[in-house]
Amino acid sequence: MHSMALYLARRDAYAGLLSAIDEEKDVAWRKVVGRYPNGDSLLAALDAAHKVTREAFNVVDVEEIGPHKEARALIEQLGALRKAETESDQKWVEYKKAREVYVDAARQYLKETLSEG
Repeated sequence: MHSMALYLARRDAYAGLLSAIDEEKDVAWRKVVGRYPNGDSLLAALDAAHKVTREAFNVVDVEEIGPHKEARALIEQLGALRKAETESDQKWVEYKKAREVYVDAARQYLKETLSEG
C-alpha cells in the first residue's frame, strides 16, 4: 500500500513538472513568433509560466531522488528557449532530447518505486 501512495505522489510530481515545462516552452515559442501584443503581456505570460515551472521543479528537486538531475537539465534547455530572440535561435533538438531523457528517467524511477513495495 505504501509503495502505491509513493508511486502516485511521484507520478503526479513528475507529470506536473513536465506539464509546467511544456506550458513555459509554448510561451517561449509564442514570444519569438510575436504572438504577444506588447512587452507587458509577454512579461506577464513568461513570469506566470516560470512561476508554475519553478514550483513544480522544487517538488522534484527537494527529494533529490528520482529524475532530479534530468529535470535540472531540462530546465536548463527551457531557459535557453526563453532567452532566444528569434525562432532560429531556439535549440529545439536539444530541448526535445532533454525532455525525452527526463521522461525516460521518470518512467524508470516510477517502475522502481512500484518494485520497492
